[in-house]
Amino acid sequence: MPGKKLNWGVVFTGENLSLDDILRYARLAEDAGAESLWSTELGRDAFVPLAAIASVAKKVRVGTAVATFARPPMHTETAAMAMAEFTKNNFVLGLGTAPPAWNENWHGLPVQKPVARMRDYVQCIRKMWTASITNPIDYDGEIIHVKGYHRFIPAAYPSVPIYLAAVQTNMLQLTGEIADGLLANLLNTTKYFEEIVHPNIKAGMKKGGRDGKGFEFATLKVCAVDQDRKRARDLARHTIAFYSTLPYFDIVLDPAGFAGPKAKIRAAFAKGDIPAMLKEVTEDMVDALVLAGTADEVRAQAKRFEGLLDTLILYSPTFAVEPGETKANHEAIINAFAG
Repeated sequence: MPGKKLNWGVVFTGENLSLDDILRYARLAEDAGAESLWSTELGRDAFVPLAAIASVAKKVRVGTAVATFARPPMHTETAAMAMAEFTKNNFVLGLGTAPPAWNENWHGLPVQKPVARMRDYVQCIRKMWTASITNPIDYDGEIIHVKGYHRFIPAAYPSVPIYLAAVQTNMLQLTGEIADGLLANLLNTTKYFEEIVHPNIKAGMKKGGRDGKGFEFATLKVCAVDQDRKRARDLARHTIAFYSTLPYFDIVLDPAGFAGPKAKIRAAFAKGDIPAMLKEVTEDMVDALVLAGTADEVRAQAKRFEGLLDTLILYSPTFAVEPGETKANHEAIINAFAG
């Protein structure tokens, strides 16, 4: 089970920020006491910005949150081990599926069984780290098949921690069964962690014969900070509006009573009407789903997750947000959680 004190980190998406901006905020976050820094597969790939981050913020843990399983396993295992080598084993490989339409339309990868593919993907990567010139490996899974894979240089470490992004029950159970940690997605509530996340992670651990020792519960968490609390809450609405359009968040939104607003947001999104999307985000949704308000308020809101999580990975809204707002919010987040 998670401890009482929450660690905090920052995830950089590449949206609205140049690489120079990202490196500046990475240094600021490290100096302010962030425990981890993360990079995701939006706008840029997950690994190159992270290597740059690790070159300027050398004390903190770094990770992908997340790299997607559209990439061939070999490319992921070599990139991950290179990051482990560069950071002296202070790296976490966070993996996720991405929305089905992205896989099919952008990668030509229709995925009928995402949980089965993720199981294969993790197992194959771990096995690839054992390969060498003289000891090629085969992997014959349900979805992924590899023959005679040679690793041309020895893996720098026997393995790398693998965390899975999970929202729904089957992926949560797989996470508990085979992963080293959880990366919960952006929209979530304490009720969701109590009633969905922890029971399903526990069920997965039981299936895998694991005791949960060393397992990390982490979540990406939308965070908007401003001295003007209304301005902060309005900024947070942007991310709530965008991610409410993704069906896999129904497991969070519907039990929290947000099925009605969600349907209106999706209708507005189908028409390309962003102002209407934002208008349909209710005050209750802001209260329940994100951290938003003054610095004192967001720190107090974060405390609700103590005992449920180990790590909050703070995410600045970017959807339909001006770059200047994104930059100001990164500084405000770091200042709010400093020390």
